Amino acid sequence: MPVLGVGRAGARFVRFSLKSLPHRARLPTRHHVDARFSSDVGNAMVYSPAPAVMSLQQLSLFGKMVDPDPVGRRGSRLVAALFSSLLLVLAAGFAQSEEPIAEGQPVVADGAGGTVREVSVFFVTNRGRGQGDSGSVVYNGDRGELGVGRCDVRFKPIPLMNRLAAKMPFYLPSETNDSRVVEHPETAEFWGRFTTAVERSSSGTAVVFVHGYNYGFERTCRMAAEMQRALQGRAVVLMFSWPSNGLPTDYVRDQADVEWSAPLLAELLSELRGRIGVQHVQVLAHSLGSRGVIFALQRMGAVTDQRPVIGPLVLLAPDFDSQTFVDLLPRLAPLTGGISLYASSNDTPLKVSHELSGYPRLGEAGDYLTLAGGLETIDVSSAGLYQVFGHEYFYFNPLVEADLVRLLSTGSCADQRPGLRSKERDGIRYWEVAPRP
Repeated sequence: MPVLGVGRAGARFVRFSLKSLPHRARLPTRHHVDARFSSDVGNAMVYSPAPAVMSLQQLSLFGKMVDPDPVGRRGSRLVAALFSSLLLVLAAGFAQSEEPIAEGQPVVADGAGGTVREVSVFFVTNRGRGQGDSGSVVYNGDRGELGVGRCDVRFKPIPLMNRLAAKMPFYLPSETNDSRVVEHPETAEFWGRFTTAVERSSSGTAVVFVHGYNYGFERTCRMAAEMQRALQGRAVVLMFSWPSNGLPTDYVRDQADVEWSAPLLAELLSELRGRIGVQHVQVLAHSLGSRGVIFALQRMGAVTDQRPVIGPLVLLAPDFDSQTFVDLLPRLAPLTGGISLYASSNDTPLKVSHELSGYPRLGEAGDYLTLAGGLETIDVSSAGLYQVFGHEYFYFNPLVEADLVRLLSTGSCADQRPGLRSKERDGIRYWEVAPRP
């Protein structure tokens, strides 16, 4: 049976299986960080796949990304508060109406008359497990045991902001959200619930979402839930959450943890292939998560002659050496049902990654846009920055999210999806997101 995950205890390796792992079998952990310290504001501040030793110039750039203006932060907060107050006043001038309710999403009314949308997302994780102040389950940045279950996320609109946010050329929060974790101690129960949900979706497919660096568990739940909500019952999202620390300064540790998680991801994909069929297993990898997915596919290809081993693969802002990827592509492409690459020249974290590593990243566009046979490249630069760091455009930019939803919902090629326009460079065709008129 393929290995689900490998941990290290001194010189002794501990192996565990998705089907046979005891529920409380624990692997060695790190005890210096809890993912609860992560925040939405700081999530994409630094993207620094740097070696353990940096040059003074690199450290200077790194420091500016962490805190570009340490002296002026109080003034910036005051300006932000005043600006938010102004937006609330302006919002009062817009007629209030409810947004369309996403198909298939549970909806309840709160006491203030607003609409709360509840979305559930299945997850598989190898994070360390603990308890919060209220006794709830908390997953942190340590390496831990296998955990399966679901996240229940509640989205609540911010009064007066919905209409205003839709008219802004940049991201403006229009709702708050909170989440809770519901574990499934028995994997058989988990798989039963999951396969039933997939069968009930209109496409009968699953989307395995693999997050990137600097992601805490709760934030990953919120992003996966938004993806599930956007899909409106056309596919089922399965979140794979590896033990990222959720801290912008811990890239090197995160890199080690995503590589350690590759065997677990490989067996998870193999399990899905056997349960719902290879053509129904879509994989969506963001940022550093692309590294884990590529390593997992290589492991799967080494133990089976079956091709492909998964359905479509979508790489979002991947932090992976572009030339290395092109070299791997002839062997990687047959393992998938097709590869789509989303890239942007507005991606500040990948620019920092490029600066620190010295080489272009796969998710960069402009002069560094990666084009190759067997790869469908979508340049989203023309959609604009929209959010300050430009690294999570699939979540913040509505134009990119709309195209991604079409891809995941229908499986159609880029030349069949509205909102994209064909381009060509060096005889190779690619596509770009058409900006709003």
